[in-house]
Amino acid sequence: MLIFLDFDDVLFNTKEFKDDYFKIFEAEGISREVFDKFYYTFSGGVKVAKYYPQKHLDRIFGEDNPVRPDFEKKISEFVSNTEKYIFKDVKNFLENFSSDKLCVLSFSKTDFQKSKIMNSGIAEYFSQIEITNQLKGGAMAEILKNKKADKIYFVDDRAEHIKDAKIKNDGIATILLKRKEGRYDDEKNQYCDFEAHNLEEVLKIIKSK
Repeated sequence: MLIFLDFDDVLFNTKEFKDDYFKIFEAEGISREVFDKFYYTFSGGVKVAKYYPQKHLDRIFGEDNPVRPDFEKKISEFVSNTEKYIFKDVKNFLENFSSDKLCVLSFSKTDFQKSKIMNSGIAEYFSQIEITNQLKGGAMAEILKNKKADKIYFVDDRAEHIKDAKIKNDGIATILLKRKEGRYDDEKNQYCDFEAHNLEEVLKIIKSK
């Protein structure tokens, strides 16, 4: 058996994390409107859904603003311990499996994302942590060249990643996770074999097969 798990909104309460992260900016008089407006990079008018703190600060303050070093220090401290944002059902779920059966497959290959994951207190549960800038099917296929399993599960909250993984990897079972705390509300489609609302339900699906 091999289980691929998304990180944000599956293992990690990204909404709560972002709300707390905003408080660093709010303390310096930055409104939520400004914080959100400049959060993501835009290329040709299209949002690039990767977060870079330095670029965020550039867009808010400019490159040479004297407040920047203080902000950068606070941001670094904030992501140095992200364990409090791991959902309460995560460790119980992970403890049902040995690490060789568990892989994180996350989107947005940045140092910020890596820090969130590696400082979350759960990295040790996984045999592999892969962060990709593409839809996840290709990254999964590369991992599966070196990992063989009779059953393969993929748990994600985004239907587009599930579709891509299903198309590019034969025989996998996909689970769309729709937590009430999640930031998205994707609908189950033909590529989603199962739907769950927490990891207890995911565990039941896996154990029943």
